[in-house]
Amino acid sequence: MGEVPLLKELYAQYQDQGVVVVGISLDEELKPLQEMVTAKGISWQQIHDGDKTLVKLFNVKGTPTYYLLDREGKIAAKDIPMKRLREAIDDLLKK
Repeated sequence: MGEVPLLKELYAQYQDQGVVVVGISLDEELKPLQEMVTAKGISWQQIHDGDKTLVKLFNVKGTPTYYLLDREGKIAAKDIPMKRLREAIDDLLKK
């Protein structure tokens, strides 16, 4: 949750360039996710993955985990450290 402010900043900076943020919650119950979205003022889509379908599909080992998808929906980068996320987005947008 500590990284939400930076994600909000990156989203505001890049959304006009086609960057979309999608959050995936691993909470077992939906209510904590809904409360967090409201409390943190999150404006991007949040998906509730209570049954861990996406965790299995993307082989997520821990949270947070960041993936960048290109315009065709293919994984362009994964397991990006937060401190490199801006650089990775810039690199992807140059392609």
